[in-house]
Amino acid sequence: MALIIQTRKRKRGARRIGITYGPIEERDRIRLEYLNNKIWKDDTTCLNMLRLNRDKYFRFCKLFRDCGLLKDTIHLCVEQQVGMFLNTVGHNLRNRLVGTNFDRSGETVSRYFNKVLRAIGELRGELVSPPSMDIPSKIAGSSRWDPYFKV
Repeated sequence: MALIIQTRKRKRGARRIGITYGPIEERDRIRLEYLNNKIWKDDTTCLNMLRLNRDKYFRFCKLFRDCGLLKDTIHLCVEQQVGMFLNTVGHNLRNRLVGTNFDRSGETVSRYFNKVLRAIGELRGELVSPPSMDIPSKIAGSSRWDPYFKV
């Protein structure tokens, strides 16, 4: 009995050293370099990747920040969060591919995608307006389209 207890104590004492990761500063530098070179490089690239030009993209991010809907975290800034969301929605990409592009895990992409989606839902009063019930005069006067717009 004493022999069994003694071997268990030895096993507990000989703990393995945990996995060491590379410097986080280097990973963050690479991630920001991707954003600077691939997305924010110029308006054409930003428009192709995010479906918004740089000015509108940064105003969109500022709106989230000013309303307090999104905040910078130790993992991602608001621009990265919104960039991943717009890239996913604009190109119908899967979390795995967005995670590969932005050097993030699929779980991180999913978490921040949902945060941005909820933030957009909170801004629905400002961003989405109800349809107008007015019929344009070009349609109202046309015999071709007028029968379809009767109320």
